[in-house]
Amino acid sequence: MEATTTFDTKPLLRPRQVEEMQNQVKIAEAKLNNPAILDKGEARKQLIRGRASLESQTPKPPVDAAEEGRMVARSRQLLDQVLAGMPSQEEMRKAPPGAVDKHMGWEKRNKPAILEWKNLQLRLRPGESEAANLERHRPVGSTLSMDNAFIPGQRFHIPDGVGATVTFSDAELGQLDTLKAGLRDTVGSMTNEQRQVVKDMLELMPTTKPKTSARDRLENAP
Repeated sequence: MEATTTFDTKPLLRPRQVEEMQNQVKIAEAKLNNPAILDKGEARKQLIRGRASLESQTPKPPVDAAEEGRMVARSRQLLDQVLAGMPSQEEMRKAPPGAVDKHMGWEKRNKPAILEWKNLQLRLRPGESEAANLERHRPVGSTLSMDNAFIPGQRFHIPDGVGATVTFSDAELGQLDTLKAGLRDTVGSMTNEQRQVVKDMLELMPTTKPKTSARDRLENAP
């Protein structure tokens, strides 16, 4: 039985990021050649670091047809693996009970496979901005009950990649218990991506206005 070929999971640059890093290298080269820049040693270090990052993180196409075949086969295998249990478009749009747990469990099981699949797509389809967009393959229908769905008819976004640290206000922490009992107690152990998922859901949840008494309504009447 032929062994499965696996590929690197270290994140590679998207086409736009490649252009940005190439510009950074050009800026570093200009600094090194600028007579007004006195600290040539630091300018040289910046240039070396920039070139090294660009070289190591730029997606490389397959070296030959044999490698391309292995990459295509592995990509298909990974996609089948990742799609198994992936939250559907309907679940991400309506956020029924169990959707948060389903997404977190799916992400935890498949994160290495997702990274490997995205790298392969970037190498097989160079220059395509949507090459590594997994959303194109997300299932449509749901396996969860839509009864008591939090946000019927709307969709929240699962961010691709890690941004700034996601934090919650006191009001949002209070909302978490409404979203799912005990969810606020798990915030400290969540990854940044998981926090963003929950925060996006909170932002899309309809706000409930406090009830006013008959006396308040009379006092505020024109």
